Amino acid sequence: MFERAKPISRRRFLKAAALGTAGALAACAAPAAAPPAAPPQPAEAPAAMEGELKGELIFWGHADHPIYDAGQAFMQKHPGVKFTQVEITDERTTKVEAALAAGEGAPDLNWLEASEVQLYGRRGVLLDVDDLVKQYEKDLVPAKAAEARVNGRYYGMPGDITPNTLWVRPDILEQAGVPMFEKDIKYEDFLTAARTVKEKADSSLYVFGSDGGGQSSLMFQCPFYALGGNVSDESGEEILFDQGDAAVRAVEYAKMAWDAGAGLDAGWFSPPYWAAIKEGKLGGTYSPPWMRGFFETEVKTPETGQGKWKSVILPIYEGGEKHRTNVWGGATLCSYTQTKVPDLVKKFMEFTFATMEGAQVTADWGIVPPYLPWLTTKLKDVKQTLFSDQSWTDTLNEALGLMREDYYRTPAYGLSGIAGGGPLYDKYFIPMMKGELDIAAGVKQWADDLRIENKKLMESLK
Repeated sequence: MFERAKPISRRRFLKAAALGTAGALAACAAPAAAPPAAPPQPAEAPAAMEGELKGELIFWGHADHPIYDAGQAFMQKHPGVKFTQVEITDERTTKVEAALAAGEGAPDLNWLEASEVQLYGRRGVLLDVDDLVKQYEKDLVPAKAAEARVNGRYYGMPGDITPNTLWVRPDILEQAGVPMFEKDIKYEDFLTAARTVKEKADSSLYVFGSDGGGQSSLMFQCPFYALGGNVSDESGEEILFDQGDAAVRAVEYAKMAWDAGAGLDAGWFSPPYWAAIKEGKLGGTYSPPWMRGFFETEVKTPETGQGKWKSVILPIYEGGEKHRTNVWGGATLCSYTQTKVPDLVKKFMEFTFATMEGAQVTADWGIVPPYLPWLTTKLKDVKQTLFSDQSWTDTLNEALGLMREDYYRTPAYGLSGIAGGGPLYDKYFIPMMKGELDIAAGVKQWADDLRIENKKLMESLK
């Protein structure tokens, strides 16, 4: 039997995530490398008779979730297992902390952002799954696996990989007399095209809300990533945000988009956002792969854009040609030391992200699992209705090869707010966009405040 409890809308979840309130998006992540040319041989799962597993697994997650689908498939495979999803978002962190303080009540499974894995892993409250993940290390995208590792041990099963690309509707470009983008389009030329499309077709090619949060933050994140920026070092102790010129230049690139006035000013995944997409008022967007599942839930007819999108590599930021992507979101499936069914938890993790069947289930929802045997053979066959053809998988594979191996999403990354909003981000980013704060001075003040807050946080974890 599959159960849900306490329904909550996807939009409330995404609003919370955009504000960075669910533990902050961060972690020690060396993002994904391109899959090898030849598919590796999967590790052999421990022998077990079908149907012998028994027990209940409680998962906390937002509505319309890939783990919901995985739970359904797992129960079909193991009838003795009951999988209960509690739909919870805005108050998730508060409830987790209350359960940890009480010593009971935490879920058996939780979908944690990169910074949360690092944070809770350092506190010693996550279930150690080192034995499970090490069994499959050779079958998992190495850089994604790193996000689940804390001080050399695994505290979760690596989940979705998230290289950002540019989604665009060629038919809307055509309305404005703009040709489909060349592969190596420069950022400045992209903005010129965006202004033309806004003027002639009344459609935006990127999102830039007045609060700068959520998806709007990608106008900063993507150049920051491409130009080699880091919030902190791998240990999370040293703040690197203002070292070099990556942050200053990324803010400058974001301000170019702000000043162009061509972005969609709508809250991320809000009703006006979806209305703009369905009406053709948003004809382009910087997006990670996991957004496809949400898009397909909303975009259901050709009239609203179904089957009309293309995915291309992000524009070129000068000096960032080798890393024209970004990692945004991309969670890890974790449990807590409180769980009374650790073996069942591990079986579910194994099924979901270390088998062909489980990987296919989550991929059909819309994320991209890190299981290499699946990635190298089945990605091209994923069922989807958003894009006009399967060339989006070629773009995704190319983006995987452009990802960095030295980008660290430690707890400091979450504190910075660059993943979509937060006190420090809100304090400095929009004033710099409005010209109320000098960019170089603002980045320096942002970094100095971050050092103070990060020191407090790191000391609290010792």
